[in-house]
Parts: sequence; structure tokens; C-alpha cells
Amino acid sequence: MLGALTDLTAFLKGEDVSTSSYVDQIKSSFSDENDQQSFALRLVIHYVGDIHQPLHSVSGVSDEYPKGDRGGNSEWIDPNIDGVGNLHSVYDSVIYKYTGYPDLPLDGSDWDWYTSTAEDLASQFPVSSSELHAGDFQQWADESVTLAKTYVYPDFVNHEVPSDEYQQSRLPVMQSRLMVGGARLAALIEDIYGSNSTEATYETFTEKVFSTMLQ
Repeated sequence: MLGALTDLTAFLKGEDVSTSSYVDQIKSSFSDENDQQSFALRLVIHYVGDIHQPLHSVSGVSDEYPKGDRGGNSEWIDPNIDGVGNLHSVYDSVIYKYTGYPDLPLDGSDWDWYTSTAEDLASQFPVSSSELHAGDFQQWADESVTLAKTYVYPDFVNHEVPSDEYQQSRLPVMQSRLMVGGARLAALIEDIYGSNSTEATYETFTEKVFSTMLQ
């Protein structure tokens, strides 16, 4: 993921990526340069979301999973709640808060929900410029590893729904992580394409990309 983010960002910025296997795969699938750029941007958006989800950075090794738990995908939970069937999906859903998938295309009420939810989270979890570590994908991944060690695995019991205490203590941590990821994505897009406004704030950028991060 680190290599993909590095190469795809460079590709979108018009830099030399002649040795990149990631870009070569895109070019072999799309002959039109605009389609190549569009797909590369979509991957960047997706990967920035992934790198901020702690279980995309680790594979927990234990007696039960000596070869690793595939980022929590092997840690099954019974019963299946709102489509959340394993530990990985608990964190994909940001601790059961945003389960399921929207019906597309989004209607007016969907956009209202995204807007109000993003505004609430931006207010609760503001992101400062010092937290961006712009373009330092390794730093972003290292943070996820630390969160996996300190929050994700401690007190989780395989095959059991996480306790209310577990959920309540992890939810704000992951919501904050979601907003940091959104702010970093917005700053990265600004770095690639530039900004038409010197007055834009990271909070505004975060609101704009919030819906993308959840999909």
C-alpha cells in the first residue's frame, strides 16, 4: 500500500513513474490518459482510507492464528450484527457506528446525513496542521500499527461481540482517526492539484471528503 500510494501520487503529479508496476497495471487496463488518471485518483482515495484503518496495517499472530489473522478478517464474531461479522469489519464500520452501504445514487436525505455527520465530527475532532505529516505514508501506517497494538487487540475476545465498554472506549479513537485521514486526504489532493482558495481550512476539506472515506 505504501508503494502504491507513493507511485500513484507521483503519477497524478506528472512525475516520472516509468518503473512503477502499479502505474503499468493501470495503463494496461485503460488506454485513455484521463481514464488512467481517474482510476489512479480513486485508488489513492481508497488507499488513504485503508491506511488509517488499523487492521490494514497488521496481522495478529497467536496460537489460534500462527500465520496471522489477516488483519482481523479471521477473528469471527457471533452473531453477525448489521453485516459486521469479524473484527476487521468492526473497525471498517468505525465500531458499528456506520454499518451497511448506501443505496446509489445518493438522494437528498443521504447528502444531508453525510453533511451533518461530517460537521458534527469535524467539531468534535478538529485536526491541526501539525497532525497532517503531509505525504508521509510510512508515518500514517506506523500510527495504525500502534493503534492496533494499543486499542484493537487488547480486551477483544474472538467469537464474541465486543463489550459495550470496548465499543465505547474505541469509538472516539476511531472517529478521530477517520477525521485525521480525511484531512490528510484533502491535503494530499490539494498538493496534487493545487487549491483555488488560500482561506480553505482542513476542517472544510475533511467535510468534503468524509462521504468518500466511508464508502
